[in-house]
Amino acid sequence: MGPDGELIGVVVHSGLVLGQSKDVVAAVRRITAFPGGLVLDTVVLARDIGAEAAGRREHAATAKRRAAETAQREDAAAAQDDSEAAAQWEGAAAAERHHARMAAMIDRRYLPSFDEGDILRLGVTTPAGEALWLDACEPSSSATEDHYRLESAYWLTPLPVDGLLTLVCAWPEIGLPETRTDIILPDLAVRAAETFPLWDFAEDAET
Repeated sequence: MGPDGELIGVVVHSGLVLGQSKDVVAAVRRITAFPGGLVLDTVVLARDIGAEAAGRREHAATAKRRAAETAQREDAAAAQDDSEAAAQWEGAAAAERHHARMAAMIDRRYLPSFDEGDILRLGVTTPAGEALWLDACEPSSSATEDHYRLESAYWLTPLPVDGLLTLVCAWPEIGLPETRTDIILPDLAVRAAETFPLWDFAEDAET
C-alpha cells in the first residue's frame, strides 16, 4: 500500500527529530501529502553500542526471513501436490478450493512481525491514546564497524483530521525508547489536493 506512483506529492513538513538517546537518533526527513494520505520519510542513525545492536538485529531478522521464505515455498509446493492429488479424486473445482484454503493459511502463517525488532517502529496515536503502528516501505540500510543508518518510508492513510497527529516512534532493541511528538499540518487537505500526475509534464512538453 502507498500513494499512486504517478502522482507528485506536496511536501508539508521537513526536519523533525522524533527521538534520541546517547547512541541513537531518529528523525523525519520530510512528510509528503497526497489525497489519500501521508508519506513519512525517516532516517535512523546509530553509533557504537546502538550500531552494534542494530546490525545484530538486522542480520538475525534477515536470516529468519530467508528461512521463512524457504519454508513458505516448501509448504506451497506441498499444498500444490495435495491439490493435484485431490483433483484426481474429487475433481478440479474441489482441488481449487482446497488450494485456495491452503494458500491463505500459508500466507497468514508467514506474515511479518514487529517482534523481530530490526526496524524503527513508527505510528500514530488512536483516539484511545494507543499506538497504531505503520508498515515500513522498502527500508534500506548501511553500516560500518561503529555506525549504522536506516532509511525507510511509512504510509499513513487517511489524511489526519484537521492536520493534527501525534507520531509515536520506538526502537528499544537498540536503545531508543518510545517517544511521542505532536505535530500540526495546517491546511492539509487543501495542500494535498495540489498533487498532480507526473505525466502532465510529458503532455506539456509535447505542446
